Amino acid sequence: MTLTRKLVLAFMALAGASLIAALVLTTFAVEAAAKQKIASDLERTLDAFQRLARASQERTRDVAEARTMDHSFREMSLSVNSQDAQAGLGEETSEADGIREARAVIISADTDAFGGEPPWAFFNARGRLVHTRADPEQLGDMPLELPLLKAALENRPTSALWSPAQLRALPFTFIPPKEVREGDLLLVHAQPAYGSSRKKPVGVVLSGQWVKDVLLQDSMALEALGPQIADTQPRFAVRAEDGAMASHLLLETQLDGPDLEAGQARDVYLGGTHYLVREESLKGLTDDSSLGRVFVLRNFDAEITPILQRFRSWMMLPAAGITLFALAAAFFLARGLASPLVELEGAARRVRLGDLTVEVPVRGTDEVGRVAQSFNEMVSGLRQRDQIKGLFKRYLAPQVVDELLKHPEKAAPGGERKLLTVLFSDLVGFTSMSEQLSPEELVALLNTYFEQATGVLTLHGATLDKFIGDAIMCFWNAPLPLEDHAARACLTALDLLAVVDRLSPVFEARGLPRLDCRIGINTGHAVAGNLGSSVAQDYTVIGDTVNLASRLEGAAKVYGTRTLVSEDTLLDARGVVLARELDLLRVKGKQQPVRVFELVGPADSVPPPHLARFAEGLALYRSQRFTEARAAFLASPEDPPSQRFAARCDALLVTPPPENWDGVFTLDSK
Repeated sequence: MTLTRKLVLAFMALAGASLIAALVLTTFAVEAAAKQKIASDLERTLDAFQRLARASQERTRDVAEARTMDHSFREMSLSVNSQDAQAGLGEETSEADGIREARAVIISADTDAFGGEPPWAFFNARGRLVHTRADPEQLGDMPLELPLLKAALENRPTSALWSPAQLRALPFTFIPPKEVREGDLLLVHAQPAYGSSRKKPVGVVLSGQWVKDVLLQDSMALEALGPQIADTQPRFAVRAEDGAMASHLLLETQLDGPDLEAGQARDVYLGGTHYLVREESLKGLTDDSSLGRVFVLRNFDAEITPILQRFRSWMMLPAAGITLFALAAAFFLARGLASPLVELEGAARRVRLGDLTVEVPVRGTDEVGRVAQSFNEMVSGLRQRDQIKGLFKRYLAPQVVDELLKHPEKAAPGGERKLLTVLFSDLVGFTSMSEQLSPEELVALLNTYFEQATGVLTLHGATLDKFIGDAIMCFWNAPLPLEDHAARACLTALDLLAVVDRLSPVFEARGLPRLDCRIGINTGHAVAGNLGSSVAQDYTVIGDTVNLASRLEGAAKVYGTRTLVSEDTLLDARGVVLARELDLLRVKGKQQPVRVFELVGPADSVPPPHLARFAEGLALYRSQRFTEARAAFLASPEDPPSQRFAARCDALLVTPPPENWDGVFTLDSK
């Protein structure tokens, strides 16, 4: 799958997720707003229901009070209390007769005071049952201890909610058992009945109405407070003190919950339907009295579903437009993002094929722009590495090349003045050898020598400058710093001599002349750097230090030695080699003489006897005691430098030096 396609899919997934998130969040917002609105409506509906309940209780009270005002009712009341008007109870022995007379009045009366369908009963001032519509023959043998009766006899009209269980548990029949409604509550009112004085009740009229017939039936008129759709009308439930309930709904769960602040509603699920419910205490005729609890419910699912359906249908067209726009935007954005990466891919392919001239355009400073910039820097670094490899491909020490690849600034074009040690090496007898060999054989011979010689240079960390025919030029302390560069150069010279000594028998066995080597070493300041044109450059060293090293290599022939080292080199070598002083030498082109030495061997070498004799002769020579010096030099016939100085003494004995002679030997030739 291409990057463009991946980006398009990613953008589309992001757009789809955004649409879904927006739809979900909007749905939550709509539901929250609807819930808040419904909760507010429920609060107002509860207030209306309370007013309805108060009105229903007042009507019941008024009906009961109207009964007590009826002529027949008054006659019955006087009859039931005629035996003792002051006490309103009658004699213990005659009270039952008064009650029977009252019952007779009630039964024979043809008046609304004793008729009607709702259940009712009458109790005398002592609390004994006088008459109950449900069972006219029933009389109360003993006063009843009912809170409702007690309150009414204390001049307090009182209402209560009785459940079917409470009705069945009454000590008298208020409603025939077959007429008790399960799932309903009876709203009961106790109304005091007064005589002509109206000071003390002469009895209590107890009347009742079913909640579903009055409160819940009348509450259907409250639908004007809510939506007109049947499923969304408010539904009510009334609960008595013992937990029994009367409701429009089949309640399968408790509606109780924590107290809520005004304007809040609780979630309830009934039969898989989501309702919002509010509740509060159902007040009696006085605000401080409570009959039970009243609940008002609204079908949240029925109310919110049409809103969400309209919202989702309205969202279809914008969602389709947004999707198409997102697809187009994703395509162009993906192409815009993928295009630089495609260019990078093509450029990387060209680099893989060796083209280091490639450069990708950098567009902006974002991540893709920074990647392009990093790619260009990488290619530039590869170009520098190639240049370094080209410049230093002849370096013998791999660590030198590695260091320059890590720090290409050390091989930057230009020169740097540094303290260097320079070594020149030249084969002796190579010219005569070349006359006896074909070019191919000569190249093979030189390669054999250079192979081993370069191994020595690599071992001691030398920087190979160049091969000049059979000669080698190398140096130390550039481009990499080496604190012991002078010591490394001296040890390199000794190892190069050992290489020649190993190869000479091989060449002699082939009938070739014996090979030898002359080496010149000098330490001093010189300029090291990339020299040349923009097309071709060479990393090399230049300066008087380099020239003196070259002249010392040639001057070794004058002294008959294989090595000639300047005093500066020997001092910097710090005793790692054994050397002897040869002379004070002034080379051509320089006014200042140089003290020169011959390398004898490593510092732990045993000095040969002729070194001491040469040192004695050199001291006599510089004291212009040429005869004695000559004798000291001639004592070492096997030592070429001693023989050279003996001949120099002979010449000075014939032609004495001038008075200002300083013992310096001037080399006019190379």
